[in-house]
Amino acid sequence: MVIAPISPAQSLATQAYEHIKAAIIAGEIRPDHLYSVQQFAQQLGVSRTPVREALLALARDGLLYMDRNRGFHLVTITQRDLDEVIDLRLLLEVPAMRQVAGMTPPPTSVLQRARDIYPKLDAAAHSSDLLEFLSLDRTFHLTLLEGAGNRRLVSLVGDLRDHMHLPGLREMAAHGQLYRAHQDHLALLEALESGDADAAARIMTAHLERTRKEWHQSADSSDVPEREQATPSPPLS
Repeated sequence: MVIAPISPAQSLATQAYEHIKAAIIAGEIRPDHLYSVQQFAQQLGVSRTPVREALLALARDGLLYMDRNRGFHLVTITQRDLDEVIDLRLLLEVPAMRQVAGMTPPPTSVLQRARDIYPKLDAAAHSSDLLEFLSLDRTFHLTLLEGAGNRRLVSLVGDLRDHMHLPGLREMAAHGQLYRAHQDHLALLEALESGDADAAARIMTAHLERTRKEWHQSADSSDVPEREQATPSPPLS
């Protein structure tokens, strides 16, 4: 397990939450391990109190579950879980991208922010920097969704994305799959900037289906169960 130490610039519990969640999504936290508060505290370089607060918050969010008096386990994600998340994202994000592309006047400030993120995202994809790529990919897509003007939509899609975590993502990055997953970003951004609603919807659909395929391959290589979860978990939040 590799988690970067944190600085005291923000609430330690908030930073611990974000660092551990990033490690979960990147596949650094394994479903077959029991993790203690002390173990995370040592990795992060902080005391146990903010770490425990962060872990309990992640448990409430459905990403971890607590084995009382022992530690925390990662909630196992199944291929069915992946399909459910992608299906929901298709229902939410495709019409949202169509809406953003057809807006008059266009959401120029949102599109410019996404344009500013793109070079960093491109660099992370080329260098196979998994943690940076996942963070920027999340920010890029949620920024585009802000153009629709629905805060609950942005929050809901953010929650769905947080539940897509697989142990095989490191291998995915090592084999150049980050760049293949990244190829649709520029085309989507250009479709939105040009106001081509049909193209934006088509590209978003293809992007999510490509994500489904890549993550299924990652799941297959990581022995992720097809249907039933290997460990008990709360429902998706």
